[in-house]
Amino acid sequence: MDKSMLRLLLFFLTIIHLLVPAGATRAGAAEVKIRQKVLILNSYHSGYRGSDDIAKGFTETLLKSLPQTEIQTEYLDSKNYSGSAFDAKIIDLLRFKYARRHFDLIFSTDDYAFDILEKERESIFGATPVVFCGTNSFDPVRLKGKRDIIGIDERPSFKDTLDLVFRLHPKTKEIIAISDQSVTGRLNEEEFRQAAAKVSTKARYSYLAGLRMDQLIARVKKVEPDSVIVYFASFVEDKNGERISSNDALRIVSDASPVPIYGGWEFSLGNGIVGGRLINLREHGAAAAVMAVSVLKGAAVATTPSIAPSPNKDMFDYKQMQRFRIPESRLPKGSMVINKPPNLLWSLRVEILATISVILLFALIDNLFRLVHSRRTIKMHRDALIERNLELEEALSKIKVLEGIIPVCMYCKQVQNNEQSWQQMESYISQHSEAQFSHGICPACFKERFGDCPTKKA
Repeated sequence: MDKSMLRLLLFFLTIIHLLVPAGATRAGAAEVKIRQKVLILNSYHSGYRGSDDIAKGFTETLLKSLPQTEIQTEYLDSKNYSGSAFDAKIIDLLRFKYARRHFDLIFSTDDYAFDILEKERESIFGATPVVFCGTNSFDPVRLKGKRDIIGIDERPSFKDTLDLVFRLHPKTKEIIAISDQSVTGRLNEEEFRQAAAKVSTKARYSYLAGLRMDQLIARVKKVEPDSVIVYFASFVEDKNGERISSNDALRIVSDASPVPIYGGWEFSLGNGIVGGRLINLREHGAAAAVMAVSVLKGAAVATTPSIAPSPNKDMFDYKQMQRFRIPESRLPKGSMVINKPPNLLWSLRVEILATISVILLFALIDNLFRLVHSRRTIKMHRDALIERNLELEEALSKIKVLEGIIPVCMYCKQVQNNEQSWQQMESYISQHSEAQFSHGICPACFKERFGDCPTKKA
């Protein structure tokens, strides 16, 4: 390159430098740095209530703190597929899709996704930090020797729920646990067995795991009246091997069951369980997001505080309580009850509104009658006033006659009352006015009649 070409190149670079704002490249770099990427590795499929609740709680909470974060979800569909061959294909798929992709953090929901990360994180994602949630009865020993992995243990309160069962149903003789044979199902059953061992003398325990729906319904219909069911199956297969989701299966079982059913997860509430001390997975997801935000903002994973076991709550369905005659007064203090009808005033709102409407209608009719009566009264007073006015006008007309020309006899001074009648003047005036007369003798008439008045003596 000769000197003239070099000068020309330097000239154009100088022009570009002058035209582009100095902070533009730095702002772009800052934007790239802020716009972090998170992968949600979901054990199940879209539409599964439990993992959907976790993901919603996580996403909403994370984006409030870091709104520019890109979040991508990978569904592993382990509710519908399982086995070593499936596991191998999932690992191959993840390696094919993400071995060359960069993420600032991976969030795993439920056991299957974490199991994959525990074994294959380094080979697929390198040292990317992991926050996990929804793992059942997690053993902290699993993290020994591993870095940048933190999370929240999902531990159902089966012991507390069993205590509630014996409190609300003191005559219970048998507890029947319904679960499935998935990884999560086996973990939950083991957790339940440990809880049942602590109250083993209060009832006998039966376990139904992996039954087809027709077999399960036949078994449930035959349970003794003094039994209680605890349901925590992730799915139930029909006779063709198709998997029925947890809540769909629960509704079928509840309809067939002659005894109350309790559970361990909030997402089952309203689908056939009476209740129990339940896990709220949306809150778990939100708590995990707080941990993830701390990591994304640069906090060392080792210094991030651990989260206490599940903050589970006593929750119940009023409809199922009514069905099995469980009074609300026997529930633990502070229990949350769904499907509870509103208070008496609200439940009678239609009747109250109807009554108020009738009262207002009668008030309107009463006011209308009062108005009509008032108009009649006014009319009567008006007519009376008109009549009185006529009388006054007549009286005034009579007074006007006295004010006009009065025909008087020039000799006797009688007044002509009509063409044929004459009467004394004082009589005429008294008749046509309010004037009254008194009689006396004037001096002139006295002299004419009686002569001169006698003079007084000196």
